[in-house]
This record gives sequence, structure tokens and C-alpha cells, in this order.
Amino acid sequence: MGLPSSFRRLRLATGISNLGDGIRLTALPLLATRLTSDPRLIAGVAIADRVPWLLFILPGGALADRLDRLQMRIRLDLARTVVSFALVIMIATGHITITLLYLVTALLSSAEAIVDSSSMAIVPSLVGTDDLERAGGQMQAVELITNGLVGPPVGGLLLGLALAAPFAVDATSFLLSAVVAVTITGSYTAVADKQPSSPRHTMRSEIAEGLRWLWHERLFRSLALWSTLLGTVSFIGGAVFVVFATRSLGVSDAAYGLLLIPPSIGGIVGAWLAPRLRSRKLSVVLSVSIASSGVSYLVISRLSSAPAVGLLLGVSAAGTVVWNVLTLALRQRLIPNELLGRVGASYRFLVYLGMPFGALGGGLIANSFGTRTAITVVGAGLLASGLAIKFSITDTPDNAAITRTD
Repeated sequence: MGLPSSFRRLRLATGISNLGDGIRLTALPLLATRLTSDPRLIAGVAIADRVPWLLFILPGGALADRLDRLQMRIRLDLARTVVSFALVIMIATGHITITLLYLVTALLSSAEAIVDSSSMAIVPSLVGTDDLERAGGQMQAVELITNGLVGPPVGGLLLGLALAAPFAVDATSFLLSAVVAVTITGSYTAVADKQPSSPRHTMRSEIAEGLRWLWHERLFRSLALWSTLLGTVSFIGGAVFVVFATRSLGVSDAAYGLLLIPPSIGGIVGAWLAPRLRSRKLSVVLSVSIASSGVSYLVISRLSSAPAVGLLLGVSAAGTVVWNVLTLALRQRLIPNELLGRVGASYRFLVYLGMPFGALGGGLIANSFGTRTAITVVGAGLLASGLAIKFSITDTPDNAAITRTD
């Protein structure tokens, strides 16, 4: 049986905006290489993309539990349209600098931090509890097809035609996404279990409530801490992968976009596979998925063949998506609706906390020891984490009540 039309429209809006994201995120580091040859400054683009999450993701989660989650998404899509067109103008007029590139990246990332909190919290209102893995898998698949499969090669090709072209398409995608989202009917404001006349809590107290809930739930605390470590390790390689691809593998701008296609295909396979693994023991599935990703990166660090690297990136991406879909569905199923925005934001806050440090570490390692060493560190870290996860995550319920530690 198909999922509701309201969910399909959200999925379409997400796909459109993610197509623009895939184009932009591929073009941004390539544009940075046109502005500087310093790998540390190029890695700064990834840092500028991650740091704003630390500032806006927690307030974004609180807003998602206060306001209409759909309307907040629409308004921020329109705001991102304006910022993206401003970048187009700066590039077209020759006024773009690496500093301005950081600024625009940070603004778009700030809006995305809030949009993601609202979008993830909408899904449980659109589909039944038993369909959360399927809905999550479809959202992941759409994101991977548009953001990873179609967007990167288009971004590389457009940048080769004109520096401003990929960012003009990105701006248009935000506008179209808002238009589609407007057609979704209904109200998506969380209803808390308190009287309307109750005094309104401050945003600080609401954020603190979400953090406390997450920290006192043993399973979610463990998953959040592991996700933080995995995100940090992954960004060591992610921040300098464009340098590894263009210099160590010798790929062109257009070929760099093509190199990102196999991981998108692998991610789609992972999104298809994840709902079918729901009945398996979660700790085992998560352990195998991350360990396989680590082995892939260890092999990648020794290769000089771009096609072989792309294939192994696909294997790694499949494991990552299995982790993402299963852990997200678990959160959506077990977190109370009136806390879903804040607890989800708290979880992702911890994850994104480590990413800028990973990107910084990647730039420093690559600058001192080379990009292959940075990729090796990623592989070793993911493999060790995958092996340890099996023994550290023991409380893995499905629809059972979670165990508190306070």
C-alpha cells in the first residue's frame, strides 16, 4: 500500500531542494579550489558548513515544537532562495572571495539546521508507526538520488560551463521546493500535554528539557555518542576528499562529480535494505554496517583507480544509510511528539559537534602527512568503532519501552 499523498508531496519538496544541495555542495569545494590552493582553507568550506549547526540546531528543535513545522520549512526555503541568488551575483560580478564563500555557506547551513528539525518531526504525523522505516528509507533514497546521484555530476558540469551556474540552479530549487510544500494541507504544530493557559516556557528551558530527555535515555544516549564519534571520523576524510580525488587520483572537475555517483547508488541500496533489517538485532546490524564502511576506507587509502574508489565508496555509503534509517525510525517511534523536535535536535547537535573538529583535523593531517593518511585514519576509526558498537549497545528494543537511567 502506498504512503499518503501528503507524505509524497513532502518527499517531492525534499527531493527538489536536495537536488540543489547536491549541485551546490559539489560546486562549493571546487569553487574554493579556484580561490585558493591551501588545503586548510579548502577544508574551511566544510567547517563553515558544519559550525552553524552548533548554533542553530537546538533553537531549531525548540521552534519545531513551538511553531507549525511545515510553515517554518516553507519560509526558510524562501530565505535560502534569496541568499543563494546573492551568491550568484557575487560570482557573476567577480566579487566572490574565500571569506564570502564561508559566509554564504554558513547562512545556508544555519537555515538547513532549522529546516531539518522541522522536516524530520513532520514525518511521524504523515505516516503510520509501522511505516516509519519505509518512509525514512524513501526519504533517504530521494535525498541520495537527487543530492548524491544527479546533483554532483550536474554540479561539476555546470561549474565547468560557468562558475555561477550551479548556484543559480540551487537558488531555483529552494523556490520550487517552497511552492510544492505550500500544497501540503493541515497543521503541523506539536500539541504538548499541558493546558493552553499554562505559562510559556523560555526557549532555554525547552532546549534543556530536550537535552535532559536524551541524556537520561540510555539507548539514545549511546546512539548519540556513537553517531558523534562516527561523524567526527568521517569528516576527517570528507573535508579533504576533493583534494584526494583531484590530486591523488587525478580526476577533473566533471569526473569528480561522477565519482560521487557510486556512493549514492550504494546509499540507495542501503535505504532499500534498512527496512528489511528491522527484525534483526539492532546492535549487530549497526556494527556490521559501520565496520564494512571502515574496511572500505582502508582499502580506498591504498588505491589509485578512481572507479575502484567509487565502488568502495558505494559500499561505505550503504552501511552509513542503514545506520541512519534504523536509528532515525527508532527515534521517531519512541520519542514523544511534543519533544520530537527538541530531542532530535539534541541528538544531531551532539553529532554535528564533532564534525568541524573532524574537518579541521582532516585539513591538518592532509597538510602535514598527505590526504592518503587522512583517508587511512577514517578507515581505522570506523572499523574500530564498528567492532566496539556490537558490545556497547545492548539495549535495542523495537516498540518496547525504553529504559531510563535516572
